[in-house]
Amino acid sequence: MTTDAPAPVWPVPQPEPPADRRRRRVGYAVVAGWAVLLLGAAAFSALRDEPTVREQRSLSQARPIVDRALGDLMVAAGPEPVVELGQRRLDDDCRLTVLRRGEALTASVTFRTPEADAPALLDRIAQRLPGGYRAGVWHSADGAEHTLHADAGEFVAVSGDVTQPGLVRLTVRTGCRPDGEEVTRAVLPLPPDPADGEPGRVLAVLGATEPTLADLTFARCPNGDVARTDQATGQGAPAESPGALLPRPAGTVVVADTPELYAYRAGRLSVVVEAVDGRTRVAVTTHCSG
Repeated sequence: MTTDAPAPVWPVPQPEPPADRRRRRVGYAVVAGWAVLLLGAAAFSALRDEPTVREQRSLSQARPIVDRALGDLMVAAGPEPVVELGQRRLDDDCRLTVLRRGEALTASVTFRTPEADAPALLDRIAQRLPGGYRAGVWHSADGAEHTLHADAGEFVAVSGDVTQPGLVRLTVRTGCRPDGEEVTRAVLPLPPDPADGEPGRVLAVLGATEPTLADLTFARCPNGDVARTDQATGQGAPAESPGALLPRPAGTVVVADTPELYAYRAGRLSVVVEAVDGRTRVAVTTHCSG
């Protein structure tokens, strides 16, 4: 014997009150309006605002900042040290994201000074840089380490230290950026330079042979001039100290004079001669005036 179960009784939907419908429509309208406002603000920001992260600035946009920073560093160092601009390095395989490659530019400038003066030179550079750099120097308690950090703007960083007694090297880095422009060669208008060809002439006086010229390196000076470093390397080392073989122009200030290293400054001209492993390198820099 079976009995039929009673049929379920489902609740009958009640019509939504008019007030609730109005509140819901108003809520939808507010959300939609807020979304439109956010999209509009994002579009305006993308078109008008300054970049807020490094990846928003291409390498070609960062390059003039590097040029200017090198010139500012040279002027901040003052007229005493011997100056040399290093070869620029382009890393074309850095990563913006896991899937996106970029490029990074690194440039450097080296100052040679009497050994005891190197830490103080870092302090002078930090003090003389424009205030926007927010430069600072740290000296370790034991006096073994000395470092400088500064911000050249547009996410271009400046750092440096005393790499060995009497030698201060400062580096300007863009970090990884989009773009594929050729940025390592000189693109500034270069006026005739009285030091043109000087590295080869110095090598000849020192008896070095088979000279090989390196690419020109440069910087934009704050007054609009262009500083430059020409260098060449030859086979063979001088039989005696380079300082005994090379003439010294009037007003020459020598900061190093050994068989392996000879460095002097005369006015706007800096000359560095290094003899290492049977080869001689000569770098001649015409740099920024004060």
